[in-house]
Amino acid sequence: MNLLKLAALALSALSVTAPALAADPYPTKPVRIVVNSSPGGLTDVVARVISARMSQEAGQTVVVENRSSAVVGIDTVAKAPADGYTVGVFASALSSLPALVANLPFNPQTSLTPVALVISAPLVIVTGSKSQYQSVRDYVTDARSKPGKVSVASGGSGTLGHLLSEQFQTATGTQLIHVPYKGGAPAIADVMGGHVPLFFDAIATTVPLAREGKIRPLAIVSDKRSPALPDVPTLIEAGFPGVEGQAWFGMFAPAGTPPDVVAKINAWVNRALQAPEVRERFTALGVVSEGGAPAVMGDLLNKELPRWSKLVRERNIPTN
Repeated sequence: MNLLKLAALALSALSVTAPALAADPYPTKPVRIVVNSSPGGLTDVVARVISARMSQEAGQTVVVENRSSAVVGIDTVAKAPADGYTVGVFASALSSLPALVANLPFNPQTSLTPVALVISAPLVIVTGSKSQYQSVRDYVTDARSKPGKVSVASGGSGTLGHLLSEQFQTATGTQLIHVPYKGGAPAIADVMGGHVPLFFDAIATTVPLAREGKIRPLAIVSDKRSPALPDVPTLIEAGFPGVEGQAWFGMFAPAGTPPDVVAKINAWVNRALQAPEVRERFTALGVVSEGGAPAVMGDLLNKELPRWSKLVRERNIPTN
């Protein structure tokens, strides 16, 4: 009888623990990183650099999938199952979209869960190598003497470069002609060609072009100089404070993703950012490896959303 009771108790214990033993820990299948840009863009490069190392950390394949636009890419992640198998790497445009695009299908603060701030990258104010402007002050002095006649390029209306150029006009007391292009590549091409005198360029583009002597960096929009461009002063050092904002790239998961899963992915990202090959790649691009807790990314997003909303309203920037 005692043996029968012991056997019954053992079977009962197995029936309770069997489901727990059968449930394998996350992750048990490949993880995908959705990128809201085409292949070859900086967002895509950032995602692919960290995905290779994340695969080693996760013990699973981490694949990068590209989407056709910012809105489509972000919405794909926002509507994905909140199980940790779909995350996204998005650029800082995420924080300005609500101010610029009506009827977004998602809310950055409620549709997404911040996972990690991956990198940050200051923008650089550049002019052509044959430009008459040797400094930002030269440009500002000329623009002040010709209100509404001196131009500034951007990669498109509502881009970070455009938003910073609007801040720049307020900070410098200038009235500029905004010349939007369909992307940064044609904008910088016209700057190099002398067709437009100024552009707020991504540092990853500035560094190689400056080394080749094709453009002249005038100032960096940051609170400190960049090791990639040590001789280029900050805009504050140039005498013009009041322009604030940087490009950043962060990882997000769908809202409702379990905190323990978010913590695990965050740990993968942080360890990836410490890997020598990743740090070397990002240093070569002139960008800064960030990392930290998910709250670092969340706090930055919450800070920038009202900033860009206020700027769009005060400067009457066209919205869609």
